[in-house]
Amino acid sequence: MARGALIHCLVAALCLSVVLPACSRPEDLEAFVLQEDARDGVYVFSIPLQDTTAAYDFWFYSRAASHRVENLRLNVQWLAPSGDAFPETVYMRTVEPRGTKERYRSGVIPAQAGDWQLSVRPVDAAQALLGFGVVCKKQRDGAR
Repeated sequence: MARGALIHCLVAALCLSVVLPACSRPEDLEAFVLQEDARDGVYVFSIPLQDTTAAYDFWFYSRAASHRVENLRLNVQWLAPSGDAFPETVYMRTVEPRGTKERYRSGVIPAQAGDWQLSVRPVDAAQALLGFGVVCKKQRDGAR
């Protein structure tokens, strides 16, 4: 009887070891915030970057309300899990009414594991946008 209970426990442990990794956080993220949900014109995203040995690619996505927007200036700020801030200014070449996805960064290796906050403030043409989004994908080729 004790041997049967031991085998049952081993089988249960094996099943859990297979099922639990499937319940982990996804490694890719796609998020879109509507203009009316932006915080005073700033689009804020929480991005889980848990693997500091992996590289991540990022794209920005936006849709113009009625007409094409060119050279959209974006004030971007990364806030690390430690609270350190990293600001920069970048540009999207165009934003179309049907939507535009443009690469922002490729091969980013996080300096710290955890939830990073990405804040994006479109400058000048903010009212011309329906919203703003970010796509984050973990590189699958084992690149570092």
